[in-house]
Amino acid sequence: MTITRRALCAIAALGLAASPCWAQEWPAKQPIRIVVPYPAGGNADSAARALAAVVSANLKQMVIVDNRPGASTIIGTEMVARAPADGYTIGLVTDSHAINQAIGKMPRASELLGAKVPYDAVRDFVPISGVALVPLVLVVHPKVPARSVKELVQLSNTQTSKGVNFGSMGPGSPWFVHMHQLRKLTGGDFVDVPYKGLAPAASDLLGGQIQTMLMPVHFAQQYISSGKLIPLATLGANRHPLLPAVPTLAESGFPGLEVTNYFMLVAPTGTPQPIVDRLSREFNAAVKLPEMKEKFSLTGDPYPAEPSELAARLRRDIDTYGAVIQATVK
Repeated sequence: MTITRRALCAIAALGLAASPCWAQEWPAKQPIRIVVPYPAGGNADSAARALAAVVSANLKQMVIVDNRPGASTIIGTEMVARAPADGYTIGLVTDSHAINQAIGKMPRASELLGAKVPYDAVRDFVPISGVALVPLVLVVHPKVPARSVKELVQLSNTQTSKGVNFGSMGPGSPWFVHMHQLRKLTGGDFVDVPYKGLAPAASDLLGGQIQTMLMPVHFAQQYISSGKLIPLATLGANRHPLLPAVPTLAESGFPGLEVTNYFMLVAPTGTPQPIVDRLSREFNAAVKLPEMKEKFSLTGDPYPAEPSELAARLRRDIDTYGAVIQATVK
């Protein structure tokens, strides 16, 4: 009896044969969807669209971006977790993925995040590739009388009004966690003012309604160059090439906190390994293209990374962020 290729692939689809037929058929069936849990027009969205265009051309299959913002990225990320594990739905996640996992274990998780966390960040996803590293800079409004981290800390502890207020995206955001890490490290009295996104927080900082916040270096550079914001320190291990005159936090006298946020792509657990491998190759190759540095100009630095590196980073961040959250969110 002769078994046709179509019959073999039908058997494979039932889980009764090995995975090569999946790899041969994919991605001929339908467009690949990248679920971005942030609004259109933002940094994550623009990075995803830049990569989608390249991968679409290379695979000769449409790659579309589906924006599903809300509930501290939980809405969009849950869509990926519940999608068929066939390589046609993947998701973009950030440090919030690890933070949500840590907060999700707390009694007030739904209140803090605006939704339950109905998935496990490790168990329900497999990493595909890195996208971007997002270095951070601590900035203040020009009217704030501080030109160094030490001066900002001193100001926060001597103001007649309690503390120095900073903008964050709420308890589920990396910047909320990092500011509390900074408060513990420096002894500064920083008061959280939550916003729904980077744009409204930045708008209030530029207008002087709040005094300080952490911003992505690539986003903040335009305002620093024009004198609308004053940089105090970057949070990376080394000075950033875009802000070579700005000291690191360690150089400012506060070693012990080196932070760079990131974007990465994930697929639902159970996606056939040959498809995961192909997705990883295609997206990492796109991230490495020279033109991506320009396309990511307001996002961050291109970050090609293998699944094993990303999986280890996620587990590490869940533990690190979890310790901060347990100490600061009651």
